[in-house]
Amino acid sequence: MEKELLSNQAYRLVKNKIKSCNNQHLSIRKIAEELNMGYTPTREACQRLNQEGLLKGLPGIGYFIPQIEMKNIVEIFEVRKFVEKHVFKEVFDSLSDEHIIALSGYITKEINCLKQKDIKGFHKYDKKFHLLFFEIYNNSVLIKLMKNVMDKYYMCSCKTLNSVNKNENVGAIEEHNSIIKYIKLKNKQRAIIELIKHIHNSEERVKKGYYHRSWKISIP
Repeated sequence: MEKELLSNQAYRLVKNKIKSCNNQHLSIRKIAEELNMGYTPTREACQRLNQEGLLKGLPGIGYFIPQIEMKNIVEIFEVRKFVEKHVFKEVFDSLSDEHIIALSGYITKEINCLKQKDIKGFHKYDKKFHLLFFEIYNNSVLIKLMKNVMDKYYMCSCKTLNSVNKNENVGAIEEHNSIIKYIKLKNKQRAIIELIKHIHNSEERVKKGYYHRSWKISIP
């Protein structure tokens, strides 16, 4: 039990660490020292992150934080467009006043995080906002898939949006509010349109940051 807890703790700590890095070799021993964790749980965390696609393992060499490419961004949002639309459509009629209060609470916390320039916190509540619909749907496979997709989205946005302007996230908050507006009005068709628009706009924001970053890197 203790080993399992240490492994999960190491997993969370290592995942948080790699979100702010890019195309970098990881020394398991060095990370274990930095996080004040044992070598074994840190190695297990890296293995798990490798399986989830958040790290890239090379036999005999170790682990690398994969560089974000446009293909990664396109794939992430392709999954989101299909899966989120399906789940949202299925649970819409089950959304209650309690769910609306929870969603509104996440938006309030997103706003507070942006005021404090806490992008990590912002993404935490953005993830909770989207995962709520999956938790209502209660399909463990889809919940696991969505968590992984949102983690990859977070890594993409951290490494692209931050190079443009953190205020880009204000647009996401306005879009979240639009989704809630039509949930309250019980307008299913319009709420779905607002969700799809939000996902599309999120993709465009990340792509904008990606091209901005690539342009900066290409300057002699």
